[in-house]
Amino acid sequence: MRWWTESLPGMLTRLFEPNIVYVTIRGFFRLFFRIMGTWRIVGLEHIPPEGPVIIISNHISYLDPPLMGSAVRRTVAYMGKAELFTGNRLLAWVCRKLESYPVRQGTADREALRTTFEILERGWMVGIFPEGHRSETGELQPFQPGLGLIALRSRAPVVPCGFAGTYEMLRPHSKRLRRSHIEVHFGPPLKLDDLYEMEDKKQAAALVNERAYAEVKRLVEEAKAAREQWYARRGRKMP
Repeated sequence: MRWWTESLPGMLTRLFEPNIVYVTIRGFFRLFFRIMGTWRIVGLEHIPPEGPVIIISNHISYLDPPLMGSAVRRTVAYMGKAELFTGNRLLAWVCRKLESYPVRQGTADREALRTTFEILERGWMVGIFPEGHRSETGELQPFQPGLGLIALRSRAPVVPCGFAGTYEMLRPHSKRLRRSHIEVHFGPPLKLDDLYEMEDKKQAAALVNERAYAEVKRLVEEAKAAREQWYARRGRKMP
C-alpha cells in the first residue's frame, strides 16, 4: 500500500504497533555512535515519561533522526519529506519502520498535520526539526511557522534539544563518516501557558516559534561549548 492511499487509522496503528525493527535499528545506532566516537546526553529528565510530547531540535546532519531515536527512551515518530517514501523501496521501508510519516515540504500539508495531531492525542511522542531542512552550514536556521500551530492546538509539552557533533561526523553532501564526539542537550519544556488563550492565533504562533528558537539556540551553544571542552580536556584537535 502506498503511503498516500493509506488510511489515517491504519497509519497510526502501523506507526506504533510492536516494532522489532525499530528496536533493532535503535540498538544498532546506539552501537554506531559509540564506535564512531563518543556521545553524552544531558537533560533526559526533562522528557515526560508518558503522555504526548513534542521534541524539537536543530537539524545539521542526516544522522540527527537516528541520534534522537537513540537518545530518547520512548519511541519517537518523525515527519519525513515525502520523497523518502516514493523513491527507493528499501529506504521507504526503513523510514516507515523508524516511525516516520510523510510531509510535503514547502506546502501546508494538512494530512501530515492531521497525523501529527492524532499521534499526540493518543499520548505519543513526535520529533520535529522546525528549520524544515538540514542546515548547510551547521548553524541554526530560521524556524518554519508550522511548529507554533502544532504546539498551540495540541497543547502538548514542547521539549527543546540541541545537537553538536553530527555535522562533523557526516557533513552535507558527503558520504564520508568521521569520528566525532557528540553532545545532546535537552532543556525544560517551553512555557507557553500565556499563549494558549490569545485571540490573535497568528501572533501566538509567532511567539511560540520565537521562544522555541531562543531555547534551541541556547542549547545548541551549550552543546557546542561542552563539545569543545571535551576535546580540550583530552588535548585533542576538534574535527
